[in-house]
Amino acid sequence: MAGDDVYGLALIFAAGWLIWIYFAIVRPRRKVSGSRPPRFYRGPFPPAKAPSFDPPDAGQQLNAVMAASFGKRRLLNWPEYQAFKIIEADIAAARRGYRVFAQTSLGEILRSPDDNAFHSINSKRVDILIVDQGGWPVAAVEYQGDGHYQGTAAARDAIKKEALRKAGIRYVEITAADSAEQIRSRVRDQLGWQAIGITPFGARRTG
Repeated sequence: MAGDDVYGLALIFAAGWLIWIYFAIVRPRRKVSGSRPPRFYRGPFPPAKAPSFDPPDAGQQLNAVMAASFGKRRLLNWPEYQAFKIIEADIAAARRGYRVFAQTSLGEILRSPDDNAFHSINSKRVDILIVDQGGWPVAAVEYQGDGHYQGTAAARDAIKKEALRKAGIRYVEITAADSAEQIRSRVRDQLGWQAIGITPFGARRTG
């Protein structure tokens, strides 16, 4: 009889242990492609996978942050920022209510019922994003600098292009060799706008 009691207690203990593991570890880590997915930030190139350190407990996260040092990072490198300013000025000159954003995660502007497909694009970013007056993304601009196509860069760009195409978002590529007017022209062409620009003296002109 004593053996049966010990066996029963062991089963209860094991069941309690499994329940604790599920609620403390497994359940918090389940991922669902909701309307506002988690962000994974990157440097010059997106990471191959999500960061390995991702404690579910906010206290652990706070302890890690308090124990570490932080510094500022440039959102865009200098050539990208120059292209951003050209596009931003031209979009503002059009006076159509459009806005320009930098380094936007695809997971913030795209959704998919397929979790595998969604997580394939979630951490990828576009250099410059143009949204319409309603806040909907209409065009993504990628700056291809010198030496851009190294390693898996071409494959990553193909993934972004296909996902954006399926969502109905136009894709624009600009390079280091493009002049300011070429950049403006490419963006206007994708937006279906007439030529709109700024004269050297800041006056608005249309063509």
